[in-house]
Order: sequence, then structure tokens, then C-alpha cells
Amino acid sequence: MEITYDNIVKWMKEYFPVYSEYGQDPATVQRMNDYYAPDFEFIGYVGAPQGPKVMPSRDEFLRFDISHPSSYERLTPEDITVDDRRKVVVVMIKFEAIDRATGQVLAQEHGVSHYQLVTDENNTIKIKRLLFFPERVPPGTLTIADIFARDNK
Repeated sequence: MEITYDNIVKWMKEYFPVYSEYGQDPATVQRMNDYYAPDFEFIGYVGAPQGPKVMPSRDEFLRFDISHPSSYERLTPEDITVDDRRKVVVVMIKFEAIDRATGQVLAQEHGVSHYQLVTDENNTIKIKRLLFFPERVPPGTLTIADIFARDNK
């Protein structure tokens, strides 16, 4: 697939529902290999005093994605900006933590994700690097990180 504006937008609009539905379930998480390059890297500027959260491999990122089995993230793109010449996509996203048992929204946040795209040997678009910038929420607000931490106590 050629990296054009229209192809990128179509591909990104397919990515978000697939991630939300399949990317955080151990039985289906490998489906995300269709979207992430083997040398994928995640850098999250989540406000930790020790610096950004870095996951230097696709496998590490996918392990994190299934590390919170009682809930999952539903991602809804609110604005997509594409630079097809640089192969960069910036997306304003609404993130919702959904309780798997009840379907209830437990927390909601917004953020900006910066995606660096590449094409693989089959000319398929892949995400090589994802930079994530979450919104700052008021102290005492229940965050998605708080929800995910329930599974890791």
C-alpha cells in the first residue's frame, strides 16, 4: 500500500477499532503485528519523574497491552493530521478505560499520539514509533493508569 494521505487516513481509521477490540486480549493481541513494525518503539511522556516510559520493542509493548485483563482501552480518534511526505500522523485521541465484566466506562482521558510510519517488505504500512503525550488531569482524578494498576498489585 502506497503511503498517500488517503491510504494513511483509511489505515489509521482501521487501526483504532482493531487495537481497542483485539490488541489488549491475550487470545488476539498478535493481530497487532499487522500494525506494528518488528522494530516498533513506544515512548510515553506520562509525567513520571524518572522520564518517559520507553518500551523499546513491539513484544514489550504488546505484553504491556495485555497486562490489565480486567479492563481495556477504547481509543477514539478525534482529529487526525497526516504528513504523507514525512510519513507522520498526529492524532488527538479520546481514551476510555472499559471494565471487561460490565462494559462500564471507568475513566476517560485525552491525549496526542505521534506515529512514525514505514512500509515493510510487502509494501504494508506499519507503525515504527509511537510517541504518546497524555493530558494532565487534576490531582485526585481517577486515571486510566490507576485502572490498569489494579491488575498489577
